[in-house]
Amino acid sequence: MASKRISRKDAAKMSSLELLRKGQGPYRRLLSYLRPYRGRFLLGMLFGALFGVANGALILLIRVVLPAIFPGGQAQAVKLPGWMPFQLPEIHPHTAGLGEIAALCATIPALMAVRGLLSYLNAYCLLWVSQRVLDDIRCSLFRHLLGQSLEFFNRAKSGELVQTVFNQTRVAQSALTQMAGDIVKQPISILSALAALLAIDARFTILAFTVFPLCLLPVLIIGKKVRSAGAREEDEAGQLMVVMQEAFAGVRVVKTHAREDYEAGRFNEANLKMLRFAMRWKKAQEIVTPLVETVSSIGIVGALVYAWHYQLGVEKFFALQAGLILLYNPAKALGKMNILMQKCLAATTKVFELLDRPSAIQDAPTATVLRGVRGDVALDGVTFGYSGKDAPAVRGISITVPAGTTCALVGATGAGKSTLFWLLQRLYEPQAGAIRIDGHDIREVTQASLREHIAMVNQDTFLFHDTILANIRYGRLDATRAEIEAAAKLAHAHEFILAQQQGYETVIGDKGCMLSGGQQQRLCIARALLKNAPILLLDEATSALDSETEQHIQEALETLAKGRTVLAIAHRLSTIQKADQIVVLENGMIKETGTHAQLFAQSGYYRRLYDLQFNRHNGGDVPLAELVAL
Repeated sequence: MASKRISRKDAAKMSSLELLRKGQGPYRRLLSYLRPYRGRFLLGMLFGALFGVANGALILLIRVVLPAIFPGGQAQAVKLPGWMPFQLPEIHPHTAGLGEIAALCATIPALMAVRGLLSYLNAYCLLWVSQRVLDDIRCSLFRHLLGQSLEFFNRAKSGELVQTVFNQTRVAQSALTQMAGDIVKQPISILSALAALLAIDARFTILAFTVFPLCLLPVLIIGKKVRSAGAREEDEAGQLMVVMQEAFAGVRVVKTHAREDYEAGRFNEANLKMLRFAMRWKKAQEIVTPLVETVSSIGIVGALVYAWHYQLGVEKFFALQAGLILLYNPAKALGKMNILMQKCLAATTKVFELLDRPSAIQDAPTATVLRGVRGDVALDGVTFGYSGKDAPAVRGISITVPAGTTCALVGATGAGKSTLFWLLQRLYEPQAGAIRIDGHDIREVTQASLREHIAMVNQDTFLFHDTILANIRYGRLDATRAEIEAAAKLAHAHEFILAQQQGYETVIGDKGCMLSGGQQQRLCIARALLKNAPILLLDEATSALDSETEQHIQEALETLAKGRTVLAIAHRLSTIQKADQIVVLENGMIKETGTHAQLFAQSGYYRRLYDLQFNRHNGGDVPLAELVAL
C-alpha cells in the first residue's frame, strides 16, 4: 500500500527531524533499487570505510614521523606501527642519514596515495551503481506512465512529466547513492580521526570537540531556507518545461501568429523565477561553508593557546592540527548531506506518486491473449462519459459488425464517432455495456493482444522524427525491408519515397513536417497495411487534399480495407454508399441504422443529407461535416 505522499509545500515547512522521519519511507523504497547491484554497492561502501580508517592512520603516521625531522625531537628510535602495510628499519633521529629520513618522510605520500585510491574506488563503485539505479528508476517510471490511460494524459502537462522523468529521478538517485556512501564513509573518517587524536592527546581532543556543536548551528539555522528555496526551484523547473514543450509542439501556431517574442517572454519569466530560487538555494547552501570555517577558526585560536600553556612539542601540535583538518571535510559532507536530503525529498515523493498511480485501465488477473481473430465486432449497450462532462459522449450504443464487412459511422462533430474508436481499442473503459471481438469481451483479454489486432488510420497523422523506413516499420517491428516496401507500394507511397534524397532512409523531421499532408497520410496507411490487422478503424481525412492526392489516398484506403472488418468515420457520402451498414449518430445515440438503400428509402435524416448533397451540387462529393452544418 502506498504511503502518504509529501508535497513540496509540506516539506518546506517541516523541521529537519520531521523531514528525516518522513523521508524514511521514500528512501527505503529507493534502497530496493540497489538489490540487483548490492555486491558492487557493498564493495564501494567497504572502500569508503577503509578510506575513513586511513584518515586516522594518517594522523598517527604524522605523529610518528615528525619527531625524527625537527630539532629537539626525542632521542628514542622511530619505528613505524605494526599495522602499516609497509615497514622501514628503526631510525635514530641523531644518526639517521638523508636516505633514511627521505624514506621515512615518503611514508606520508605513500599512505596518501593509498587513501586517494580508496576514495577513487569508493566514488567509482557508487557512481557505477548510481547510474544503473537512475536508469532503472527512469525506465520504470517512463514505462509506467506509458501504461496510463488517455484520460491521464488529457489532464497531465507533458512538460511536467518530462521534468519528473528526467530531472527528479536524477535527484532521487543522487540522494540514494551519495547519502548511502557518506553515511558510512564520513562517520568512520570522523571516528578514526577522533581515535587518533585521543591517542595523541585526549585532553586537547575533548576541548577541541566543544567547538563542533557550534559548527552545526549554521546548518540548522539555514536548513529551513534551503528547503523552501529548493522546493520552489523544482516547481519552477517544471513550469519551465511546460512552457518550452508547448512552444516547440505548437511551433506552427506560434509562427503563424508571430508570437515568437511572446513565447520567449513566457520562457524568460519562468526561467528567471527558477534561477531566482536556484540562487536562493545555492546561497543558502554555500554560506554554510564559510560560516563553519569561521566557527572552526575559533578552535584554532584555542589550540594555539592550549599549545602555549601546556608547552606542546611542535610535532604533537602539527599532528593534532592535521587531525582537525582531516575532520573538516567529513563534517562538512555530513552537513551538506542533510541539506541534500531536504531538497530531494519532494522530488523523490513525486517520482513515487507517479509510480504508485494505478492506471485507469488494467488487464484483468485472468486476462487471456487474443489469438486467431476473424473480426466480428459487437457493441452491446455501450455508454461512456468523459470525466468532468455532464452528458455522456455515447449512450446505449449497440452495433454488430460481422467479420469482413464495413460499417460507416455518420454524424456531426461531437456525435460520439471518435469515442467509439477509443472504446474499441480499450483506451477508455465504458461505464455500461460491453464490447466483444469474436465473442470475447475485450475486458477479458490483454490490452496488448487486443491492439495488435486493430489498425487505425486517423485524420490527425503522427509520424516520428525518424526515417521513412522506421516510421512504416512501427506497424510491425519485425518486418523485413521487402515487406515494408510492399506495404509502401500498396499505399501508393513507394514512388514519392524513392524521390526523396535518401529514399527510405530519409529523416522526415518532427511529426513528418518535411512531407506534404498527403504523403504523411500515405505513410500512415502503409504502416497500417504492414500491421495487417483483421480490424481496421478508419477516420478518412481527404477533404483538405487536392484531387490527385485524394485519389491516391482513396485507392490506398480501398486496398487497406480489403478482406478486413472496417469501421469508418465517413466524411463523404460517396464513400459510405459502399458500406455494408451505416450507423447515423446524433448526440451520442444511434438515430438511424441500415444500408444506403434502406436509409435512403426511409426518407429520414440520412435521406435529407443525401438529397441535399446531390440537389445542391449536381452529383458533387461534399464533405458530410459541411452538410450537417447547414
